[in-house]
Amino acid sequence: MSSVFPFFTTAFVSLFAIVDVIGNTPMFLSITPHNTHAERVQMAQKAAVAVFVILTVFAFLGNRIFQFFGITIDAFRIAGGLILLKIGLDMVEAKNLRTRHTPEEDQEGLAREDVAIIPLAMPMLSGPGAISTVIVLTTQATSAGMMGALAAAIAANAVLVYLILRSSTQIVALFKEIGMRILTRTLGIILASIATQFILTGIRHYFAGNP
Repeated sequence: MSSVFPFFTTAFVSLFAIVDVIGNTPMFLSITPHNTHAERVQMAQKAAVAVFVILTVFAFLGNRIFQFFGITIDAFRIAGGLILLKIGLDMVEAKNLRTRHTPEEDQEGLAREDVAIIPLAMPMLSGPGAISTVIVLTTQATSAGMMGALAAAIAANAVLVYLILRSSTQIVALFKEIGMRILTRTLGIILASIATQFILTGIRHYFAGNP
């Protein structure tokens, strides 16, 4: 039980960094220029539910995915860690993250009346990076309690998605451009550190099992 809370903390921080809902609030506003506040709140609610469902499904199906493709847990830890490391380094440099969503998907969002599911929930918030993070975290969960902690971390992040997106106008006004970049870079450093730990864990376990 003593390992559950530290695992929850790692899972929560990892997901918060990779989902980066605060960093995505300007994009949310830009693809909903003609929507009312009430409509944006409704979209935020739908997006939060979608993020929770998508990430929870991958959390509990992760092992089956490994078995189907014949992938070892250590291989996925390393591969997932490398993906997250790239995303983290791009966040530190404040680059546009094409691993989450492309300009074409952003443009498609402008043409949609309801962007809650596509492109907001997928791929902007729960895209390949977030899915990889969840699956890698699943490989770290060695007990039912830790899996429960992962589900709780996903739920907590989904709640934050709702709360932050519904207040997107105030948040963008509060942080402004410089503040958003500072926050993104800080989260990038945290994510890169967690990704490096995933890689090191995968390498260590691989060589421990293949002396």
